[in-house]
Amino acid sequence: MNSLEFIFDGDVVEASVERAGENFRVKSGDKEFLFRPEGENLFSCLVNGHKSLLAVVAHQGKYYIDYDSHQFELTDPSEDGFAGGGDAHGGDKDKIFAPMPGKIVKILVSVGDSVSIKQPMVVVEAMKMENQVNSRANGTVKAINFSDGDQVDTETPIIELEIAPEE
Repeated sequence: MNSLEFIFDGDVVEASVERAGENFRVKSGDKEFLFRPEGENLFSCLVNGHKSLLAVVAHQGKYYIDYDSHQFELTDPSEDGFAGGGDAHGGDKDKIFAPMPGKIVKILVSVGDSVSIKQPMVVVEAMKMENQVNSRANGTVKAINFSDGDQVDTETPIIELEIAPEE
């Protein structure tokens, strides 16, 4: 049995997951759910006599869930709270990446702007959810490689920073 913690709507939620034949049993608090794999990243669950489908995508410490056309985002609390974190990109704090492929809703900074750590930089829509991507360092915006409305992947930096020297 695996014990997990997630952040959901700002609250830490504890859950345990174990295999039950070909299914997965998930317990959280006094609730228990049985999930049946239906395909890659797709599961069914029987809730109050109603069969529901869940699509789950894990990406860079976040889990994006679509449950009956409602979207949720779960974050592993061990992550440092930055969407588009540099872990998948060698720890690059001078580059801002999309947390998952999507479309840029709004770029919140301009070239030459001074930015601080955790400052909102860009909003990316993915899986019908808007994800705010924050700066991972203090610095100055050196380059913006995309515009509002552009499609982005997770491999090309949206924004590049000139990191401020540490004092």
